[in-house]
Amino acid sequence: MSQVESVIVVGASAAGISCIRKLRNEGFLGSLVLVDKDQHGAYERPPLSKQILLELDTTHKDIALISDDELTELNIEAHYGDGARDVDPTSRTVTLESGKQLTADVIVLATGGEARRLPIEGADLSQVLVLRNYEDALNLRQRLTPDARVAVIGGGFIGAETTASLSKSGFFVHWLDAVELPMAHLLPQALCEKIVANTCAQGVELVTNCRIKKFAEQADGKVSILFENDSSIEVDAIVMGVGMTPKTPYFSEAIQSKILNQATGGIQVDENQATQFSGIYAAGDVAAVAQADGSTIRHEHWQSAQHQGERAAAAILNKELPETPVDWFWSDQGDLHIEMAGKILPTKEHLVTRLEGDWPVYFSVVDNRVIGAVSVNNPNAVRAAMRMIKNDIHVDPLQLADPELPLRKLMRG
Repeated sequence: MSQVESVIVVGASAAGISCIRKLRNEGFLGSLVLVDKDQHGAYERPPLSKQILLELDTTHKDIALISDDELTELNIEAHYGDGARDVDPTSRTVTLESGKQLTADVIVLATGGEARRLPIEGADLSQVLVLRNYEDALNLRQRLTPDARVAVIGGGFIGAETTASLSKSGFFVHWLDAVELPMAHLLPQALCEKIVANTCAQGVELVTNCRIKKFAEQADGKVSILFENDSSIEVDAIVMGVGMTPKTPYFSEAIQSKILNQATGGIQVDENQATQFSGIYAAGDVAAVAQADGSTIRHEHWQSAQHQGERAAAAILNKELPETPVDWFWSDQGDLHIEMAGKILPTKEHLVTRLEGDWPVYFSVVDNRVIGAVSVNNPNAVRAAMRMIKNDIHVDPLQLADPELPLRKLMRG
């Protein structure tokens, strides 16, 4: 492709905004257009299940990813509230919902994901909510009268965060999960048990191994959750926190068959965040990134989205790609701040437990090298682990488990 003179970024996400900033910071002077269907523009998603629910005076402006002043300073033409209806990667044309057509040398797709809904009878009731954008959070907040009872469905981080936030705000919460232990697919079992116990101690009622038959609206406006074992509970609102799917409604079926990764549903890209279509890139939750070993990974973490946006910008400008950081993720659940880095292997032969403070730190170790770590209210431990992972430090698992040996010493090897 000849020199790039115009770029359209579809999606005011963490990936989209980091791409825009990187382009301008690297000296790109051409036309730069930002498109997003959300009228509130670019804002952080993690606070939706926390500050937006807990602090009534918090608005989307308080969690903005980029301000209007910065958009003006960077000379960005923003189309908020007018999303992409169609993206034609062959002609590099974006048709907006208003009918307006935009063309550019390069299109970056950073549209993230949309909340998954369970295929259950009654899932379309107005009392059944998801928590993916600012309007979702406002809708839930407006339904929360002082005596409201809420059911949160899902044992992942979104479900856990929403449960903890609502409970901390004084609402009675039923936390529902289809398996025995929430977050057990993400964290070591012993740590999950302690985190869940901490949440339940705040007055949360945990219901596990549950199978939901349907949701039924009652005459008083409440909604009943009917289970397959014929038991039921009645609540004022239901929040589904059962994951997300990549958001690509702007592709025709013909384009979807070519550009999407069938296993993950994301847009298939290479190490440059480039698709098979010249001038079309994807970054963030929506991107399925090819790995050196032939596998494909689709990340759903803020840090990864930010990095992929910067990577796409560097590739567009034919600059050196930024170094790939150690995977890092956090989750705030009430008074608990959980951080994870690298890859967590919960099996006993790979798990090292360090009893440090009120909450143990868990390290995943393979061949005497740290490949992952998770901590609660102890971010410094994960920072040390990230250094070990990045520098491929050799460690003795017995020393790693000894809280008398400072991690700063071990991370030097």
